[in-house]
Amino acid sequence: MHAPNKKTLIIVSLIVLGIMVLGLATTLLSDYHKLVDVFQHLQMGQMIFALLSTGVAYLAFTLSFNSLFEMTPYRVPFGKFFSIMFISATINFIISSGGMSSIAIRAFLLKHEKVPLSVTIPLSFAQNMVFNLVLSFVCLGGLFYLHGHPEFAAGPKQLVILAFMAGLLLVVIGMIMIFFNTAFRRWLLRQLLVTGNWVNHKILRKKSNSKMLVETRNKIEATVAFLHQGWTQLFLVLFWVSMDWSFTALTLYFCFHAVGVSLPLGLLLVGFTVMFLSSNINPVPAGLGVSESLLAITFGYLGVGFEKTLVAALLFRFVFFLIPLAVSTALYLDTMRSFLKTQTAEETKPH
Repeated sequence: MHAPNKKTLIIVSLIVLGIMVLGLATTLLSDYHKLVDVFQHLQMGQMIFALLSTGVAYLAFTLSFNSLFEMTPYRVPFGKFFSIMFISATINFIISSGGMSSIAIRAFLLKHEKVPLSVTIPLSFAQNMVFNLVLSFVCLGGLFYLHGHPEFAAGPKQLVILAFMAGLLLVVIGMIMIFFNTAFRRWLLRQLLVTGNWVNHKILRKKSNSKMLVETRNKIEATVAFLHQGWTQLFLVLFWVSMDWSFTALTLYFCFHAVGVSLPLGLLLVGFTVMFLSSNINPVPAGLGVSESLLAITFGYLGVGFEKTLVAALLFRFVFFLIPLAVSTALYLDTMRSFLKTQTAEETKPH
């Protein structure tokens, strides 16, 4: 019997931790009878719109990468291309890694379609850069809304909001500077190399992997150079990424509609910000349990209602995360079976 993989154990432990946080928050902060009443009065028709919005969001995600991919001489049938992009997008729900796991699985699958890593990785970094830039702007919108409504968040909470706004603004400015200013980009990458070497040597007590750090710097340079080649394609990527995040937010809107809450745009942006910032800045995969609890606590404080928010967040988790993850797992297993059959056929073919 094989010993369980250490990474698998860590992921399972973190998922259990997230579910425990959700269970604890539900037990301590919710009214059981109100919670049951919300479930009993769900408007299931709204879930159809939520599912449709989810589908469009994943399609827009695929088209955003396809806009860059069309700049290359390589072609993959769209059905297979969508399957690869869908699998790579949902893998991040299991391993939260700032998009790196998504890039790795995409590169692996496209390599089997005769697309070299030297093409897939710079394109993926480019898409990821635009993806996170648009996400930062959307989150800023939610934070600006809270800052402009002190009746929702006053006193010390305003300082927390301003701190998050400052952090996001630094990220946005940094990404823009990396893209447009060569001197700043090279200075920043050099500092990252020095910092990476110091962390490896002084804190991790490991031998510095300068080769890997240099390769990362070269990939970023290649990504920026690639984006500078096609401004029309870049605007197409920006458009499709914006559509992706818009329909993701619309999915959340319909999940709230299903529990009888019609969120104004400002609060929708706040909910979106809480869900996705909390998903990205904690180690629990996709923020499972933690994000729902934080959103319910936040909206409960803002007067939306803890129980309704909790159910809406769980519906969003089910529609946008769990259903796509189940589908992509089936697609991934089918894809791997096809690869193995092809590889076996090639190995047994007489030479």
